Amino acid sequence: MLDNIREWISDNLRYILLGLAVILLIIIAFFAIRLVTHIGSGSSKNNTTVQETETQTEDADSSNETVEALVKDQEDVLSLAKTYWTAVGDLDFDTLEQICGTTFDETARATVEATDKAVESYDDIITYSKNGVTDGSYVVYVYMEMKLNGIETEAPTLRQMYMQPDSDGTLLVLPSENYTTEITDYILERQTDADVQALINDVNNTLTERCVADEDLAKYIESISSGTDSTDSSSEDGDSAGGSDSEATLGTMQTTTGVNVRSEASAESTKLGSLVAGSQVEVLENLDDGWSRITYIDSSGSTVEGYVMTQYLTE
Repeated sequence: MLDNIREWISDNLRYILLGLAVILLIIIAFFAIRLVTHIGSGSSKNNTTVQETETQTEDADSSNETVEALVKDQEDVLSLAKTYWTAVGDLDFDTLEQICGTTFDETARATVEATDKAVESYDDIITYSKNGVTDGSYVVYVYMEMKLNGIETEAPTLRQMYMQPDSDGTLLVLPSENYTTEITDYILERQTDADVQALINDVNNTLTERCVADEDLAKYIESISSGTDSTDSSSEDGDSAGGSDSEATLGTMQTTTGVNVRSEASAESTKLGSLVAGSQVEVLENLDDGWSRITYIDSSGSTVEGYVMTQYLTE
């Protein structure tokens, strides 16, 4: 029987080898396909990982975006601020008209004169600015050491301004009465920035320290703040050196500086919002304690009723 098997194998050897070769090729092809599939899967996973990483990086970059920081003493901003406040101190209306691009009528001149009557000079000017609504424009916070008449210690003061280029590209001071709603809303938004709040607080603290050290300065601040806390009235509910002593009439008025609107006629009451210089309000009532009840339209279009200090309202 073995001989028969050997004879059969001998006669069919080439067919047997051919069959084995086919089986071997099938096995090789099978493992080759598995290998290629595995590599493709790994590549796909790697690509997915890369995409996920890029997405995570973009998300991280997005989450790390911060509000633009204040820029100290930008050359053109600082130069214009110094020119402006020097002109205010000198009552140089020709220069003021030139750098504001407008004519100062009798009312505007009287406002400047009233603002400047207690000030001997504006010293050590420093500017802190952020980009404004349009290209080349700026929201500016001007720090000054104000030398007041008859008072030895200078009073630290922070004034907000808005600067924008004219058609020729010359940077000008935009008067508050020319603020658009967009500019007003933008300024209000910037006032809530952490670095702006920190700057305001620093100036407030410095003013408080100097009032403690100089009784004359403290008395002056108290006298113009209508009996309210000097820090609150000087930096939040009005400007200590820039307020008007005139009575606000009923009807449409505007703010002479940045003010807070309170829920009651008190600097300690809830703050309802803020208004920048030049904001229009309707005066409903003048109180005997130096406050006025007003209404105004906020940035959302809602009517707000509250109280501001009368001395910071003008026709």
